[in-house]
Amino acid sequence: MAKTFRTFGFVFFLAFSSAAFADEGTTPQVVAPGQPASAQALASTGGTTIATAQAQVPPQGSMLSMMAPFAIVMLVMYFLMIRPQQKKQKQHQEMMSTLKQGDEVVTSAGIIGRIAGLSEKVVTLEVSDNVKLRVLKSQVNQIVKGSIAELQA
Repeated sequence: MAKTFRTFGFVFFLAFSSAAFADEGTTPQVVAPGQPASAQALASTGGTTIATAQAQVPPQGSMLSMMAPFAIVMLVMYFLMIRPQQKKQKQHQEMMSTLKQGDEVVTSAGIIGRIAGLSEKVVTLEVSDNVKLRVLKSQVNQIVKGSIAELQA
């Protein structure tokens, strides 16, 4: 199979290369219409003129068309990632501000307890009789609705 493909490729190359290089002495030149005779003479000798160089430059888009995909990506990122995170953070801040002594809470580490003491940054949780833990207030994940005994069952 590989040998057949190589043979076919070689024959294909020979067939088209002989047609392409049959007339090696002349190369086609593009000269814009209305150019002076000196430019046409230069083109006929194989040189490049300013007009032909300018004619070969591809048109470029405006700055707006180049920046539009970036703006769309940033907009999608805002609505799919940043905005939901901000909402969640706002809800967590509101929940932390409503904490009071006696609330039953779950921390982000999974510790379940009742708030025995509360300060600006630290919460003291009573997890069992005469067992108290101090955790950061920001680590309180949720307030338990109902009683802790229902969670343990």
